[in-house]
Amino acid sequence: MEDRRVAKRYARALFSAASKQDIVGSVSSDLATVNGAIYNSEAFRTFLKRPSTSPADKTTIFEKTFGDKTTALTLEFIRLLIDKRRDDELVGIQLEFEELRRQAENVTKATVESSVELDDAQRKAILATITEKTGRNLDPEFIVNPDLMGGVKVTYGDYVLDGSVRGQLSRLKDRLLYDLLKQA
Repeated sequence: MEDRRVAKRYARALFSAASKQDIVGSVSSDLATVNGAIYNSEAFRTFLKRPSTSPADKTTIFEKTFGDKTTALTLEFIRLLIDKRRDDELVGIQLEFEELRRQAENVTKATVESSVELDDAQRKAILATITEKTGRNLDPEFIVNPDLMGGVKVTYGDYVLDGSVRGQLSRLKDRLLYDLLKQA
């Protein structure tokens, strides 16, 4: 994943083809499956990165491994990447593809951090509030971060809503420092 521009170009082309065939969700799932297999298997990664591995060998392995688990479009796309020696861009292409999918589906990625695990009612309430505020559907990721000391911190798009105890203490410190400097 050396060059994001290359990943963006390939992702746009794949997204366009998947949109025409109305299989964006399937291709998204395929990319996650392929990248997951590469990430989880040291032997597979080593095989793909080895300079002595020919494109034909890579294509054969991908076809045998993913031929019946992915759409024809995804498999053909992987063949193209191997032929163009861009198979190392697969992770970047997946990230860019997912961003294109979210934009097309009017979905915003949101990260919700809390000091403790949130129950379903709390999760739904937070997501409902953010959905109402943004007017967009959310693709949430919930993270437990004990450093927050309490409360919730939500990040989506370019916005950060920090309702954590740590955030409140930081704002209080800044306010006191500002007031102290103002009096000097």
